[in-house]
Amino acid sequence: MFRNRYISFNKQRNYIRQRYNAPSQFSTKERYTEVNGDDNMSTTSNNGFTQIDIYNDEKINEELSKENSEVTSEENSETTSDDEDEVTSEEDLETASDNEDETTSEEDPDENEITNEEDFDDEINVDKSFSNEQMPRNFGDFAPYFSNITEALFFCWMQKHNISTRAYDELVDIIHHPQFRSKDVIPNSRRFRKYRQRLPLLPIKSRRMYFGPGQEVTNNKEFWHGNVWKESLRFGQSSITIANVTYRSGDFVMYKESNERRLGRILAIIQQDNRLKIKIQRILRYEELPKNLQSNSRKERSREGEVWFFDREMDNAIAIVELQVIVKLVLISILYDNVSNGHAIKICEILYKYNDRWKLRDVKYSYQLPSEFAPLEEPVTNCPVYKLFIDLYYDDFGTFRNVYHSLGGVYIQVGNMPFYERKHLKNHFVLGFVPFGGSFDEFIKPFIAEMKVLEKGKIINVQGNECLVIASLGNITSDLVQGNDLAGVKRHGANRGCRTCNATKDSLTSDVDLQLISRYHQQSDRQFEEICAASTLSECKNLATEYGLHLQPPILSQLRWERHLQSPQDAFHATAGKVLRFLKITIDAFLPEGKSKFIITWKSFEYPRTWHKLPNPISHIDSFMMSDCLRLAMVIPFILNRFLKPQHFKQSEIEKLQIRMGISRSDLAVKLWVKCWILVAKTMAMAFKSSFTEEDYTELRECLDNERKLLSQAFKDFENLPNLHVNFHLMQHAKSYATLLNTSVGTKEMVHRIFKNYVPQTNLKNVSLDLLKRYTTLFAVRHLLDGGIDMRFFTSNYGFMNLPHHLQRMMSDWFIIKGEVNLEDDADEVYLKKRIIRRYVDASLLLNFQAELALAYEDLEDYSMNQNSSPVFFEFARFYIKENDDIVQCRLHVGDIVSINTEEFGGSFAVIRAIFYHQKNNFRSTFIIVDWFEDMNRTKLGCPVYRLQMANNWRRIFSISLVNAVNAVHFVYDDECAGGNHDFRNNLYMRNLYLFNYV
Repeated sequence: MFRNRYISFNKQRNYIRQRYNAPSQFSTKERYTEVNGDDNMSTTSNNGFTQIDIYNDEKINEELSKENSEVTSEENSETTSDDEDEVTSEEDLETASDNEDETTSEEDPDENEITNEEDFDDEINVDKSFSNEQMPRNFGDFAPYFSNITEALFFCWMQKHNISTRAYDELVDIIHHPQFRSKDVIPNSRRFRKYRQRLPLLPIKSRRMYFGPGQEVTNNKEFWHGNVWKESLRFGQSSITIANVTYRSGDFVMYKESNERRLGRILAIIQQDNRLKIKIQRILRYEELPKNLQSNSRKERSREGEVWFFDREMDNAIAIVELQVIVKLVLISILYDNVSNGHAIKICEILYKYNDRWKLRDVKYSYQLPSEFAPLEEPVTNCPVYKLFIDLYYDDFGTFRNVYHSLGGVYIQVGNMPFYERKHLKNHFVLGFVPFGGSFDEFIKPFIAEMKVLEKGKIINVQGNECLVIASLGNITSDLVQGNDLAGVKRHGANRGCRTCNATKDSLTSDVDLQLISRYHQQSDRQFEEICAASTLSECKNLATEYGLHLQPPILSQLRWERHLQSPQDAFHATAGKVLRFLKITIDAFLPEGKSKFIITWKSFEYPRTWHKLPNPISHIDSFMMSDCLRLAMVIPFILNRFLKPQHFKQSEIEKLQIRMGISRSDLAVKLWVKCWILVAKTMAMAFKSSFTEEDYTELRECLDNERKLLSQAFKDFENLPNLHVNFHLMQHAKSYATLLNTSVGTKEMVHRIFKNYVPQTNLKNVSLDLLKRYTTLFAVRHLLDGGIDMRFFTSNYGFMNLPHHLQRMMSDWFIIKGEVNLEDDADEVYLKKRIIRRYVDASLLLNFQAELALAYEDLEDYSMNQNSSPVFFEFARFYIKENDDIVQCRLHVGDIVSINTEEFGGSFAVIRAIFYHQKNNFRSTFIIVDWFEDMNRTKLGCPVYRLQMANNWRRIFSISLVNAVNAVHFVYDDECAGGNHDFRNNLYMRNLYLFNYV
């Protein structure tokens, strides 16, 4: 539908991210430790947890030598190290059972990465050649290094091109394919450039999309749950016929309520409980106004037909009514500019509340309904009508590491897709790239021309059917700077540099009556007209400065959208920038001793297992990415709580905080500092919730207000900060688009990375064109893999559709492909890995084993007697579950936190202590052994406190099929550890309520 745009304009230390390896409170190595030969490693045990001395030089050398010996034996036996411990079939299980006394030779790469940043006095040779005895005894031209020329050539090729393990595995899959023939291999890679022209370049297959009225639900999550969709004729339902009368969004009606006839305005025609209903904004008569506002003047005007809007944000201002209560249409004029259209009834003011006091404001200080600024006359047709919600994203990204040369990426998303589809990178579609130094206005003109046609409606053939497609701009997402440009507002350095309101730069965080200073489309239209009508350039600039606007309306104003309401502030950029500033303030306030304590605690903290290593917050703060800032903010309240004392701060910083907040004691100032971080973390978690109830909206408003007031009062650097000023508007954006995740750019920022990674592989001469050619090629492949029809041949390509199962690995991590799994075949399949030898299993896990196992089988409706077979234990399990119509792969590790789907334990959390399979009636079932967390009904740092129950009176064995959430929560030790040493006898934990997924 939209064509890609290409415009040519001729105008000391590397840091490597790794997974966290800090000691985890549930680390596998704390329970199951397998040592080659004698137990040479120093271990200590506390409450069933085993700790290993990993910093003993001599022992490390011995272990390295033994691992080298094991590698030699593995090469001689020609085994595959990555998969040899994975158990999937009965034959594999039988082999594992027969070899129970053998030790496992693999280590989990995630668990085996040991980082010690301290300097050793003695040098350690960690990479050395095999000794003569360790070398393999093979023969041939390449002996003893390689067995044959194939091994030698592959080794040299991998070293030359730095081939990744994943890429090599995919190559092996291709070579071992039964239909692969070496004579068919293309000798010249340039020929593939011609092959791309055979593909149906850049068709887009739409699926799983919603078209229909806005929905009124309890948990608001999708675009069609937000006010913009509900109220717009261009996205939701535009009209409804009741008793042969057509009612549209924006019409005034008389309706029945409590046996009384009232006036109201139709905001939206919505769907609730699968029934169409009407959402009405109440209109008040004079007698219903608060007593302090019932003046003689308003009484006289009411006799002349004046009524009053009840602000929609007030309690009981909105009514959702059944269709049959609508009585008739009523003609009412809204006097935005004091010009009446002759109707007897008119509205001039709106009743609202500010600082708990009732007030009235002029009706011009309100947002118009979409029916006013974006009307729609639907063509009369018998074709199906599809209304598309277009989400436009524009942002610059640097193409080179050390040279400033940016490209402006312009992407669109179709808001009709559900959220779980929109978060996939493959569903972000590229319009093109604005070249370095190029003009966005020139670039976007063809898009605007096509959108103007689609706004009116266009007949399009969709999968062989004639359909009427109406596409409109739903929202524009960008960062704080470019978002202002797209809305035609000056940037944040100007006196009025907010695109949502008219707050001045010296009052950005002050308490203001937001309704009276907000920007409204109808007002800025008149301001642009006034600027353009000025007689001199100097007068134009003065007016533009006064209003905080550009000299010309933005080019996107040619489309039907509300430039201030539908260009929401991005919570992702705003929150990350705010966190980064607070982090720098905190670190700069530390003395050297405080920084040292912070780093010690930061290194030893028990981070979520799925996280990757963060840069050092002290030495690498300037290299923090936005995602790094958000992640550190989720855990920093717990880190500070473990060590922070007044002596860790500079005295001047403590005194500043005491003076600003009126605190006399330094220890209270430290507690207030931690409280500020708690509030930041809580507000951030609320802002990035995946769905909102009405109670959540209320809590979000409170968090945003409290954070703005506390930070701006406590720290001078937060006064009038644009990132903090955004708190005024995020609540409105959340209601307009259901959630803030729907308008944040977290996932969209990841799209940049795809193209940035490809830039070094281009000739660097015409980067934007090369990126577009690659993109169109990839999406042509995607179209064929999805079973799309090539209109040149009117058929799908079954060769692409039916790729062999063992080649799916090549497709699984490709962003244009979603790894498909046959749920019927794999739903009950559990893949087990890394066997645990029985003698290394904690004996306490086997107490009352048979009785508990019988209960676990009863959960599976198996009431037969247990056979006396021994369980076989493993460290890992992998299985599939169905979630949101998607097939999701779950990886289970000993030490993970899970919730279990049973009536008895529903909503409770447990830590996995063991994973095992058991054979019964020639059928093997997989189970887990857990320790439960007991809620202590108290809180700390704003989080609930739990106790880890290790008593035997709690049921502990369950089928793995009952697991319904893995690592969805994060538990933190409730202790103040000294030097990173936890007291493992303390079994109290805090559940981290500030953990969230920001993409």
